[in-house]
Parts: sequence; structure tokens; C-alpha cells
Amino acid sequence: MNLAGPLAGVRIIEMGQLIAIPWAMKMLADMGAQVIRLESCQRLESYRGDALYKNETEGEFWNRGANFYEHNRNKLGITLDLTNAAGMEILKELVSVSDVFAENFTPRAIRNFHLEYEDLRRVKPDIVMVSSTGYGFTGPWANFGATGPATEGASGLVYMTGYADGPPVLPEIPYTDYTAAEQTVFAVMTALMHRLRTGQGQFVDISQTQAASATVPEALLDFAANGRTEPRIGNGDSGMAPHGCYPCLGDDRWITIAVNNDEQWRAFCGVIDQPSWSEDRRFKDSLNRWRHRVELDELIGQVTSGWDAHKLMQELQAAGVAAGAVLDSKDLLFNPHLLERGFFEVVAHHPSTGIPPLPYVGRPWKMSLTPPVPAKAGPIMGEHNQLVLSELLGRSAADLASLEEAGVIGYAPTNPRPVSRPSLDEQVRQGRMQRYETDFREQVARVFPPPNDT
Repeated sequence: MNLAGPLAGVRIIEMGQLIAIPWAMKMLADMGAQVIRLESCQRLESYRGDALYKNETEGEFWNRGANFYEHNRNKLGITLDLTNAAGMEILKELVSVSDVFAENFTPRAIRNFHLEYEDLRRVKPDIVMVSSTGYGFTGPWANFGATGPATEGASGLVYMTGYADGPPVLPEIPYTDYTAAEQTVFAVMTALMHRLRTGQGQFVDISQTQAASATVPEALLDFAANGRTEPRIGNGDSGMAPHGCYPCLGDDRWITIAVNNDEQWRAFCGVIDQPSWSEDRRFKDSLNRWRHRVELDELIGQVTSGWDAHKLMQELQAAGVAAGAVLDSKDLLFNPHLLERGFFEVVAHHPSTGIPPLPYVGRPWKMSLTPPVPAKAGPIMGEHNQLVLSELLGRSAADLASLEEAGVIGYAPTNPRPVSRPSLDEQVRQGRMQRYETDFREQVARVFPPPNDT
């Protein structure tokens, strides 16, 4: 078993922000690559100032951002001011001893920094450069600003998402960022394999919009082949009925159910104790159920609302009917199946943060000979300045002091501003959150005890 990870020896310089590149590089770091993440003290990473642990905004809040830690596990972190010539010199030194340079700024910003692929090739001829942008590094939209909602709309994904006769609906999370991140991992690994065989680096141009468009090829092909644009169908299906998400007992509890044939329909009616439905002429076969799906969904919702979602799921699955309780974050965190598989990994944080060891989402794959490296928390700001600049680049203590005095490196934002949130009760009232629990720390600690070495 390789405890160093299968990518040990690969070094990546990450100039990323928010999700698309940080998430991709996190997955590579999980597999043993050394990822050195660059940050600026002059421009605080958004995730450092939001979703703070215990919602506390005093002190060094920038080292308590939950989303930042989630996206930057197992990385080294340094600060550099790239508007300063000394900072740019350090970056190019790092590129000269690295395998991959990854960024997700606009092409305009990268050109202004003189960090395009041809610039980096002069520093490291076999470098692999990865650029993840909203719409691609070239083309009429190349320099458009990009956020999740914008790219989701441009991808075509949102147009087909929503309820019948309703408007398009955006997903809760920036779906395009995560889709692009996963495809970035594939592209980076392919480029590294090519370099291993030929000695050649290359430029990898990732369009986050195109990454999402690639997940809806059926809709694109349907128009190209048939000229059709299908309507939005919500949780329904073009052929199956019932097929949807139904209310269950409790506050905001739901179950998804999909009945594929008449045999499953009869089994479904038996589980929910409605045998007469299987004889009703409106629902006697698949076609009639689909034709009367609206009234059928209403009837089913009236029955499922008296069931516990998990109990109903178990009984339907035992009867051969596809069903799944809709899990919220608490359900996921304490889910017996995920716990049995070790999906969550307890990670200790830097002592200065005051954050206790917490469970983080693990990797979705399991490899018998080359597992992920043991998880380490994302870096506090400037945590590895000395490690990287001294041990890797040979800078002396006096050099580091001079760089800090000149503002090239640092350990805190120059203009710290946390994102202020209303009280928890007010956030519930405004619909920003569904609910909250005051004893969550005790609940988490009972299920996920801290590692022995903390």
C-alpha cells in the first residue's frame, strides 16, 4: 500500500479562487500531489470570509471559513503579491520546479500578469498549464465574468430544469464548477501521461460552461436530429408514472419514488395499503397512469405524508420498488451506510483557529493499493510561507523578513472584512436556512470522536 499516494512526486502551483480549480486540485492533492496554493493578502479569497465556524466574525476570522477548508484539503498555502516584481519572480521560480500550473481567472487577468502558456514555457518548457474559465480561454465570450448561475444558464442545463409550465430553476450549488473540476482532473492526468511519454507539456483549456453542456447531450442531439425542444417536467418522467418526489411525515421530509412497470405498481399499492388503486381504470397500466399522473401524484402525496420517509423507503425497496428518502445534511452526516464505508474523515485544524476536529466529506472512490493520503486541513493564511520559500526555493530568514516588510508575503489580509449574517432565527425567517440545532457540536462529537493524536 502506497501511503504517500499515487501522485507523490507531482508538484502543482494553484492560483485558484472559489471552486472550479481549488476543487480539482484538492482531488489531486488527496492522491498525493504536492499542491502549493497561492493567495493574496490584498484580495481576500471569498471563501475565507464566509460560512465562518460558529458564525463568529471577530479575531482572525479569515482562518475559520468552512467552505475554504472544504475546498483546500491537503494543500500547502503561501501568500504572494503578484503586482510586486519580487512576488512574480517567486512565482516563476516555483513554476520552474513544478509540473502543473493551474488557474481560474479570466484570460484578461492572466494576460495582464503575463502568465499565459507561452510565458510559462519560457520558464519551464514542459510545464502543463491548466486554465479553467467560464466560457473558455478563446472565443467571443472569453473575457466575460463567470459565476455559477451565469454558466449554468449558458450551458443549457437550467433551461431544461424546472417544473412543467414554470420557469427554469437554478440548482442550489454551482453545478458547473464541480462538473468542470472533475473533468479538469481527467484532463490534467491525461496531459501528465502525455508528458511522461513524450516529454512535452501543453495548455489545457477548460470551459466550465462546456463541461456542463457535455452532461446534457440528449437534449442537444434531440434538437439536432429532430428539431425538438422538450418541455420542463419537474420530477416527472417522460414514460414512467408515478415518478416523483412526495411529502412524508415531519417538517420538510420527502421521498422519491419511481414505478417502472405494472408489477412494481401492484407492489407499491400493496406497501401503502391502497389495493383498490391497482384496479382503478385510471391507473390500471403504465400508459393510463402516465395520462393521469397529475391526479395520481396528488393521491400518493396524501398517503405518503403519513409515512416516515426512511421506513417507507425500506418497505418499498424490499418490495422491489425504486425509492429513496431525500436526505438533508444531518441525514447524510449520520447515515449508517456512509459511516460504514468510512466516507467521512475527521480532520484536525491549526490550533490557532479554535476549530475542533471535524468530519469532512471523503473521496468518492476507493483504491485497494493506492488510497488517498491521510487528510490534513486546508492552510491558514501564509501557513507555509517559510516551508515553501526557504526549503524549496532557498530563501533565508532575512529574505523572508524583507519580503514580509515589503508586503510581498504576509499572514493576514490587508483589509479584512467578514461577511456579516443576520441572527440564526432571522435567517430561518428569511428562508436562508431551513432550521438549525444548538447542540450540533455535541451530536457531531459523539459520532465522530477526534483522532488520537489531537
